[in-house]
Amino acid sequence: MYDADAPMPEQTDEFRLIPLDQIIEPWVVLRVVNRESIEYLELRDSLAVVGPLNSICVRPSVRRPGCYEVVDGLYRHTAAVELRLPALPCIVKHNLTDDDVLAIQIQANALRPETTAVEYARQIKRIMDALTARQAADATLADVSNLIHKNVDWIADQLRLLVLRPDIQKAVERGEIPLKSAYILAKLPRLHQGQLVELAKTASAREFVPVATRLLKQIQEAARQGRLHDFCKDFEPVPHLRPLKEVLAEYREHGLGGLALTKAGSQTAVDGWYLALEWTLNLDEESIRQQREKVLARTRANLLERRAEPCDDNE
Repeated sequence: MYDADAPMPEQTDEFRLIPLDQIIEPWVVLRVVNRESIEYLELRDSLAVVGPLNSICVRPSVRRPGCYEVVDGLYRHTAAVELRLPALPCIVKHNLTDDDVLAIQIQANALRPETTAVEYARQIKRIMDALTARQAADATLADVSNLIHKNVDWIADQLRLLVLRPDIQKAVERGEIPLKSAYILAKLPRLHQGQLVELAKTASAREFVPVATRLLKQIQEAARQGRLHDFCKDFEPVPHLRPLKEVLAEYREHGLGGLALTKAGSQTAVDGWYLALEWTLNLDEESIRQQREKVLARTRANLLERRAEPCDDNE
């Protein structure tokens, strides 16, 4: 007897030769295809001569019905598109969620040196965001570990790289900074990462790690003692526009201008002009003080949270 409430049986994986115009790129990409890399050029040339030797992994697309989304094999798919091949052999997986795809991309690329640690970090962050949104609670490292089958410490190390300044992340991706050096550099506040980045590029990890660890401990101690100002002398304020309603209020009410001119000791109209620009850009003295205090408070909170993380001088 047919039971309308019974769950539908899961479809099993299947092998199919799928026309190329029915295969689309994945909804999110772990590693962008580098068409100038030796890896890609050799793969493309091999496809051109002998055709596809291995299947790519796809799933039915929920975003484009009738198409199949690449799960693993983006390099082969890209080369096939470039060569205008008619079709590709595919393993079709019917029961993959978006979270499954993110996890599979990491598992499939984990042994490929071309995928950088920063790329893994960004993918892990996507997974954590997706889990958090779905379960209405912050995803933990253990949640991600259960999904992608990687060690919690490894996951934490990769995520820490996202704390690095963007320019330093790029240096890590280019291989200019050893990973072990990058992990300890990421524990430093962004204000201090720039102080050691050149040393991280030129010194070995064995030489760099003890130097960075000593500085980290000094900054942590200063945070506990309320002396972070001593370590934040290189603070640079970030210009940003005041809300329009504040600017309009001052324009109409003339409440702050006179006092600001007197306090700044402005002598000419040009002085007043630039003082107004500083105020509009939040670069006046009071705004800079507030920015500095926020940075110090945030830095102190982050540092004290990291006290429990092991920092071995002998690493």
